Amino acid sequence: MANPDQKVGMPAESELKLLIKGFSSTERQILQGAVMLSRRRLPHLKLIADADGQTADVVMVDGANAAAMQWAANQDWLKTKAVIWVDGSAATFGHLVVRRPVQWPGISILLARALEQGPRKTTDAGSTPTTVMSTRRSMLVVDDSLAVRAHLRSLLEARGYLVTDASSAEAGIEAAAKTSYACILMDVLMPGMDGYEACRRIKGKAQSGNGPAVVMLTSKSSSFDRIRGKMAGCDAYLTKPVATADLYDILSRYAASNTDLLVAPKTIANARFGS
Repeated sequence: MANPDQKVGMPAESELKLLIKGFSSTERQILQGAVMLSRRRLPHLKLIADADGQTADVVMVDGANAAAMQWAANQDWLKTKAVIWVDGSAATFGHLVVRRPVQWPGISILLARALEQGPRKTTDAGSTPTTVMSTRRSMLVVDDSLAVRAHLRSLLEARGYLVTDASSAEAGIEAAAKTSYACILMDVLMPGMDGYEACRRIKGKAQSGNGPAVVMLTSKSSSFDRIRGKMAGCDAYLTKPVATADLYDILSRYAASNTDLLVAPKTIANARFGS
């Protein structure tokens, strides 16, 4: 059955589902007002019922409400969600913790922070990220501006990254399908398909854990825009003009520069396979 709140042709990431547990009637009324105002922007916010809790994009739990905390203690799936604990502790899960008074009219900012932080990810101690092992230094820059592509290429090649560029979202998707990249720098506003849709398609085609990281580069800096990026699957979101240090810091999480590759490939293999 079609969702009556979703406009025809609107992408799935245009709606963010929010589940709240606890909170006073006054807080809920203010939040409901903020949700109604969100209809003017993308993504729209939608409050969902407990029965649909596991479909939520973000969960907010009132840490001062005993019943809400008891409910949370019985939901193992919360460990895999973006959760905001209000006046609570989330050290175990690595979720976002905020204190009252909650700025409900600015709820989109909290939601963006929660999605960016997400649950704490755990990995095997002896494993090495697939993107670093297989693609190492490869980068794809997707931007319709030749000047921007040239500038990013100069910054990346100065650090020893191997750079390919594409002038449209469609060309970026095609390039990502043919070649493995450690990271894709994706502009948002482009003629034709935008960066959100391109990111969603690239992430959708990748096997779990094996796809490239996607970093959004855009002048759209509102919390709603950041939420759209996270819902499309992007790994990081940088606003233009991007500070060089911030760019290098983000890329160091997903790819290996010349400095990282000073370790001989055989040493890296031995560290993983013990041969």
